[in-house]
Amino acid sequence: MSETQYIPHNDCLGTSNVNGLLFPHQLQAIKMIAPRDMERVFGPGIDVDLPSKGYTDPEWYFKTSDGIIFGIGWRNGQARLRGRGKRGTKSNHLQLRHPSQAQATAFVDFLVDKLG
Repeated sequence: MSETQYIPHNDCLGTSNVNGLLFPHQLQAIKMIAPRDMERVFGPGIDVDLPSKGYTDPEWYFKTSDGIIFGIGWRNGQARLRGRGKRGTKSNHLQLRHPSQAQATAFVDFLVDKLG
């Protein structure tokens, strides 16, 4: 089985907070990540300027080799894992499948490894 690849991506539409998929130690790990850390490793992120909703820091998104979108963003200064599953079947292409816990934890492991 090939290892999942994470390709920088700029499409954040339809993503949502998926912190609930993470284990406590991974939640703690993403809380330690700052926007400056992401910029140092991955370059500039997507600018977000919605102060009324708590979004003022850039966000970074990646598309996995199996079609999932994952990202990291900050709301009110707190890191959040963002995600969007693959599109549904041909008969219902608007449906999005939710990312799995294994996919989410693998993405956090990827971030921790790259930022380490």
